[in-house]
Amino acid sequence: MRWLSLSRILRMICRRGWLPIIGMFMQIGPAQAHGLIEETSRARLPVIFSGLLLAVLWLGYCIGARRVRPTAGRWLAFHGVSLMAASIMFDPLGGWIERGSATHMIQHLLIMGVIAPLYALTRPLPQWLAAMGRAGRWLFKPLLHLSHHPIWAGGLQGAAIWFWHAPKFYNLALANPGWHFVEHAGFALGAGIFWWSVLGRRSATALPALLFTFMHMGMLGALLTFAQTPLYGDMLDLQDQQLAGLIMWVPGGLPYLLAGGWCGLRWFRKHAQA
Repeated sequence: MRWLSLSRILRMICRRGWLPIIGMFMQIGPAQAHGLIEETSRARLPVIFSGLLLAVLWLGYCIGARRVRPTAGRWLAFHGVSLMAASIMFDPLGGWIERGSATHMIQHLLIMGVIAPLYALTRPLPQWLAAMGRAGRWLFKPLLHLSHHPIWAGGLQGAAIWFWHAPKFYNLALANPGWHFVEHAGFALGAGIFWWSVLGRRSATALPALLFTFMHMGMLGALLTFAQTPLYGDMLDLQDQQLAGLIMWVPGGLPYLLAGGWCGLRWFRKHAQA
């Protein structure tokens, strides 16, 4: 009975569009370094813009869920992932993201390798399209077309990763809050399209796309690990850069490796039955 009452309360909050607002304020409270209320300086603009974008997507889902009802599991999963995204964005652990390149790398990998695939698994597109109407279909049409081609989607994500990890553009994002927001938005968009193309559709090229991503991310991680000079402006020392590269190289590739194994198993079962 308690779980039933809790479910009813959550659904009432979602129907009224309160959940995104409540979720944001839950994260704002402990986020002393990235809070929207405590600090509204120019350095916090990426967090403000990212929070607004997340709130729009979250509220759009709540509105669309009233028109196209998702399953209970996907409904709960979407809100859980959104809370995770807000936690990563607002950094409730006291500014750990700003302590060096290694912590920045963890944030980037969480966006691309955890949050994006979990969003893809909740399949929120019908709800977003229902909320946005014709404008949403026009906006999502080129992205949906790209999602039919996992190799091209993987190339887009790879271009974003290598572009923003080039020293010149990485340091530009560190120095300019506007470009910092563009960097994170590019990571999220590229990863979202890629994971939707891999997990949301049954495509024969999903496995090669995953292996390609696993390989080029490992290559970039190895370059950062074995570089003999610091490359980025937020480096405390060379060891920080090497740790960042090692994080990208080993744990950063695990989501792609696991997804590749799942796609390979699915392909094997399909052809074994045939």
